[in-house]
Amino acid sequence: MARLVPVLLIHGFNGAPGDWTDGGFRQYLLGHGDLDAGLVRLFQYGAAADGTYNNRGDLRQIASRLAGAGLDDAEQMSCSVERLSADSVARGGPAQVTLIAHSLGGIISRYYLSRRTPDEFGTAYSGKVGRLITIGAPHRGADLARLARLAPRYSPIWFVIRVLERLGVAPALPAKAIKEWEASLDQQQLAARAALAPEAATPQNRVALTDSPIYQQIAPDSPVLAALNRAGTMPAHVRCHTFYGDIRVRLRLLSHQGGTALLDHTTSFGDLVVPTTSARAIPGARATPHAYVTEQRIDYTQGTFLLTRDGATPAPAGRSLAGRLPATSHCELLSNPAVHTGVLAALGPD
Repeated sequence: MARLVPVLLIHGFNGAPGDWTDGGFRQYLLGHGDLDAGLVRLFQYGAAADGTYNNRGDLRQIASRLAGAGLDDAEQMSCSVERLSADSVARGGPAQVTLIAHSLGGIISRYYLSRRTPDEFGTAYSGKVGRLITIGAPHRGADLARLARLAPRYSPIWFVIRVLERLGVAPALPAKAIKEWEASLDQQQLAARAALAPEAATPQNRVALTDSPIYQQIAPDSPVLAALNRAGTMPAHVRCHTFYGDIRVRLRLLSHQGGTALLDHTTSFGDLVVPTTSARAIPGARATPHAYVTEQRIDYTQGTFLLTRDGATPAPAGRSLAGRLPATSHCELLSNPAVHTGVLAALGPD
């Protein structure tokens, strides 16, 4: 007999319910967790005013669907926490629902959980959620217009690089070479953002993207996030887990191949969209973090970059990071087998 575990899968910004099946996520839960398929449902954002799928609308209005506000019976079936809870109980299962949410879905879930009384959209928490699992959610915000740097200009690490270079200690103009690597890394990050929102692929369109309600609501200085991140907002009875990618690049400047490291610096690029500092913890709540860390070490010596990965012998890497970063980027987390396994374990035996 299948396990009766009521689960609602909530996709992210610019996504669709099919995100949970395209990478095999829902299929993995059903097959390896022996879950009842009728209780593992795909949340739908509904229609926007222009009739298109509302995956870029006001997150507070989208959250009202979790409360079942204004929905017909068919929509209640796919979206309402209360309906899923009742259906679980009717089959002999638990009343408490698990929300599994990717990216923006995590913020939508938290907004729903925060509502003690109905807002203007009718969003109010019913008390029927026992567990929240977020995957790459920007709990402290994300800025799609700002790219992480291997060695940010005017930072202490950049100052050290230039000093070593000017003293003639560091080999063969590392500052110039690092700029070339960063140009390639910019393209890698833009590609990850373009998978989330095509507008993010070019600077001029990244500016236009800031006009959308969702972008403003997930910005690090958003009033919506500020309200969510106040102490006491998350219901104490909800058990929380955060899953996130942490792509790290470790840069070493060597006096010569196999020689002393003049500089040893590691930079985290998060999942190329959401920083680890934003995704790994839920402010004001106790959450179990699940990091998916991958690291590449780049040794720079005598004008050459050597790339080391997974303990392999360093090999000439050229001056491009494109295609070399591991598959833990934001939009790939839902198809990552390690994440599937981790989330299923977080569901537990109950």
